[in-house]
Amino acid sequence: MLAKMTKKTALIVLGMHRSGTSSVAGALALAGAAAPKHLMPAAADNPKGFWESSAVADFNDRILNREGSNWHDWRAIPKAPLLADKSARNDAIDLLQDEFGDAAVIVLKDPRICRIFPLWRQALLEAGYNPLVVSPVRAPSEVAASLESRNALSRNHALRLWMRHVLDAEQASRGLDRRFVLWPDFLHQWRTVFDAINKLSATTLNLDDARSSEIDAFLSTDLRRQSDASPPPSAVARTYGLLAQLSRHGEHSDLHFALDDLRSDFDQACDLFSDAPR
Repeated sequence: MLAKMTKKTALIVLGMHRSGTSSVAGALALAGAAAPKHLMPAAADNPKGFWESSAVADFNDRILNREGSNWHDWRAIPKAPLLADKSARNDAIDLLQDEFGDAAVIVLKDPRICRIFPLWRQALLEAGYNPLVVSPVRAPSEVAASLESRNALSRNHALRLWMRHVLDAEQASRGLDRRFVLWPDFLHQWRTVFDAINKLSATTLNLDDARSSEIDAFLSTDLRRQSDASPPPSAVARTYGLLAQLSRHGEHSDLHFALDDLRSDFDQACDLFSDAPR
């Protein structure tokens, strides 16, 4: 009931590293959603900015570290401790207040949230937000190429990381208003996505001519630097295909069941990897 009664909206950009999350979050901010107070500075690998809170990223790193994990770990994190940790949830609520104040509509983005979204989902609801999820999806081979270039991760490592983020994020965000979007499509068809968000949200994004022109300039084609058409392993390719169907056709129980099967198989396979990052 709380989510329906509130007038505040949290636009959560829930996606894997190097999947276009920064461009989606930046475009939402340009359309009127409040960006966080402590913006992470731009970098050579992301010259137009990350559009995420450095304070939120630090908090998420602490949560991952507490669970014996880190941002480049592909193993699952048990969900029950996240949901039971009232202290961490209160810290997340305090962070939301500090970063966004009383803004009516905010944009919250950090790829790490994919792995601990149960905690953030509950914190957002308790803080009086109506969560609306926007999930950018990029071809896993391109993500792997980008991570290899930026972080020197192996292709297999990056693909495992992609699987963990997208599968956990999809499962944990079910039941919320959400929209999956293929990132290359978003660069050219962002108006369609924002129109859909406006229909789901009580707060309307500003899509007047001036804002739209600014977003068009922001979403330039040079944002997409890596191109890799190498076929990924079959489980990765199937996951990407199912997410693409969610993007094109919307929610369907058959897609959820298929993704559940893939996540279960992946969780079991992770137990075989002795080289998981500690």
